[in-house]
Amino acid sequence: HQLRVVSLDARNATGPTATRHVLSRMYRGEAFALQVDAHCVFVNGWDVGIIDQWKRTRNEMAVLSTYLTDLEGSVSPSGDSLRKTRPIMCNSDFEGSPSYLRHGAQPERVPAIRDVPMLQPYWAAGFSFARGHFVHRVRYDCCLPMVFMGEEISIGVRAWTHGYDMYAPQASVLFHEYAQKSDRRKVVPKYWDRNGGKPGDLNRSLRRMVALTGLALISLIDFPAQIGRAHD
Repeated sequence: HQLRVVSLDARNATGPTATRHVLSRMYRGEAFALQVDAHCVFVNGWDVGIIDQWKRTRNEMAVLSTYLTDLEGSVSPSGDSLRKTRPIMCNSDFEGSPSYLRHGAQPERVPAIRDVPMLQPYWAAGFSFARGHFVHRVRYDCCLPMVFMGEEISIGVRAWTHGYDMYAPQASVLFHEYAQKSDRRKVVPKYWDRNGGKPGDLNRSLRRMVALTGLALISLIDFPAQIGRAHD
């Protein structure tokens, strides 16, 4: 009775950004909101641990977010974390056409500050924990079909303008099974394999995204008029 589920036909999938927009509309005033990727494993006491970390920031507008550490070698057979390090978001660069900011592999170190999460410049879609009002105030764009890379800058920029601060967790409470090291995941079909990729939709979405965030590095002459106004 505490679960709400939306089931979507995979043949109609248009990527994580559009789907997360649908899921974010299920928010009903809960105190906290957690967003994670699929293929994650949580450690014992993760829920108490992540709320405790959030409280240590003493910041109502704190958002704990990062690229998760690989599952391999991270969790004991009994379900406890084996890691003393944690990743921090600080590595990004422009790529693609139209150009957009994409986060790369993130450094992972023993925290220099041991008892509280550390401020960082970026937000990661694969793990985000904040007050529930974050979902309400910083909404997923409904009009970005086929986008896989780039949503994080869109959310991150708008989150910052709404007064939110991004933090790297002080300790990891969940880990991600990445496809590069997983024989099981290597055979899982991707959404762009199922429907032909729709490159036209992707190009329009990327143009909209970089225009709305003011990060467009190319000419806006051939953009739709409304996108050009948004960029101005």
